[in-house]
Amino acid sequence: ERVFTPSNELVGLRLKLRCTPGNGQQRYGPAREVESSGPVEAGPGACTFDARHLYTRKVCGHGSVRAVSYNILADAYAQTEFSRTVLYPYCAPYALEIDYRQNLLKKELVGYSADLICLQEVDKSVFVDSLGPALDAFGLEGLFKMKEKQHEGLATFYRRDKFSLLSQHDISFSEALVSEPRHKELCDQLAKYPQVQEKVLQRSSVLQVSVLQSTADPSRKLCVANTHLYWHPKGGKVRLIQIAVALTHIKHVTGDLYPSIPIIFCGDFNSTPSSGTYSFISSGVIAEDHEDWVSSGEEERCRMSLTHPFKLLSACGEPAYTNYVGGFHGCLDYIFIDKNALEVEQVIPLPSHEEVTTHQALPSVSHPSDHIALVCDLKWK
Repeated sequence: ERVFTPSNELVGLRLKLRCTPGNGQQRYGPAREVESSGPVEAGPGACTFDARHLYTRKVCGHGSVRAVSYNILADAYAQTEFSRTVLYPYCAPYALEIDYRQNLLKKELVGYSADLICLQEVDKSVFVDSLGPALDAFGLEGLFKMKEKQHEGLATFYRRDKFSLLSQHDISFSEALVSEPRHKELCDQLAKYPQVQEKVLQRSSVLQVSVLQSTADPSRKLCVANTHLYWHPKGGKVRLIQIAVALTHIKHVTGDLYPSIPIIFCGDFNSTPSSGTYSFISSGVIAEDHEDWVSSGEEERCRMSLTHPFKLLSACGEPAYTNYVGGFHGCLDYIFIDKNALEVEQVIPLPSHEEVTTHQALPSVSHPSDHIALVCDLKWK
């Protein structure tokens, strides 16, 4: 049994409570003393998302869609010695434990009253045993896509009374690149650069694609894509290849299978607004001389020019950061929308810098991840 206190410090091992009625009068004999023999842990106090929930108390109307994208920090990465001592030394050890974090996550996600939630770094056990059942109770259906070589993956949730699932089109980037004919041109170009090709094919990154249909207006369909691109700071060219595969695959779904349906593309793209990946997604083109093609040195230079046909907009703009850890902060997460078909109704403000840095950086006792959730309301044009 754990007893939570409102302070942010770990307190003693035993606690005695005197239970009296709310008015302080003893009505049924003397107050009882209850003794806890378990550890007494600090509670989160004010959470970084409390103020955000003031904007999301109600579910949107049927003409609107509230979307969330959030890297929730996999337990597999939070619980390493490296994480505890190097990445997040400022975070109280108990606040890195999955039981503590998933309780905060459930509170945070339920409070957004969302229609679509795209999560990255989701442990399979957390999806099956915790988030899936909790969000199911609030009317959200969950879909999970595991990475090939890890114990974590992607999860997409959609509100059952607003959407029905028509089909799923998930892929592994490396597998799709070599096995699907629509990627042959890119694959042939990549074969000219064996070292880069090897790096791309070693990655276990995946893309989750779900086609949803509005229950209120069956003529309205949505392609919801969710991904988590390669993380390495010098991996710009790998991310460019991954996003090219993703957009070609989404083009197949929204062109061949469901012509002209709009896209919502969420994820942790591990790319700042100044990166080639962000520029390519936003502009539809990347030149062969872009600096990201030499992201890991001249000896591994690629020369490729890529295009895609979509008109995509970052619905939440370009925040100062969506990831805030001791050694780095920057904007890595986005909700890209098809600007021909969708527009932004409102963006739920991110936590203030003061809230994010109350406990130095993220994660903390009041925030369950090293990333911050993006939340916005969208509507059909």
